[in-house]
Amino acid sequence: MNNVLPRTSEIWNWLGMLLEAGLARLWWLGLAALVVVVVWGAVAVWWRRWAVRELDDRTCVELVPAATFDPELPEVGRVAGRLASVRAASGFLPRRASAVRVRVAAGDEGVLHYWWEGPQRGSGVLRLSGYRRVEVVAPRTRAERKRRVRFADAAPLKRGGSW
Repeated sequence: MNNVLPRTSEIWNWLGMLLEAGLARLWWLGLAALVVVVVWGAVAVWWRRWAVRELDDRTCVELVPAATFDPELPEVGRVAGRLASVRAASGFLPRRASAVRVRVAAGDEGVLHYWWEGPQRGSGVLRLSGYRRVEVVAPRTRAERKRRVRFADAAPLKRGGSW
């Protein structure tokens, strides 16, 4: 039995040798940690810029329902499943850039308007309405989405100014 287990003094001797070898190569560990931190930072910056670039290049589809629009529950479930598949259809994107935004507003004369906004890569799935009696309006161009309102003879308001 004594030949199987090492003596306590031998264990301490081995630990001392490991510690001495580790301290002799400590600069390698520091250099490896520095390389890991630099690579991680570069990847994080690249990932963020990629997400911002994809968020800037999104498509928006408008759906205008008819006056007789009344979807049934299975139809709503199919459309929800289709909207959930936009992320998969867009391919590999950062999570925040692959989200789908659904906006609902009442237009002129009480007509309900839906806007589905999502990644440009998934625009084909967004253009499929899935609802009966719903008109899909062509996606807006980027110039139309970024249009600013300008008044000809009005100076801009100052922040915190009064009316």
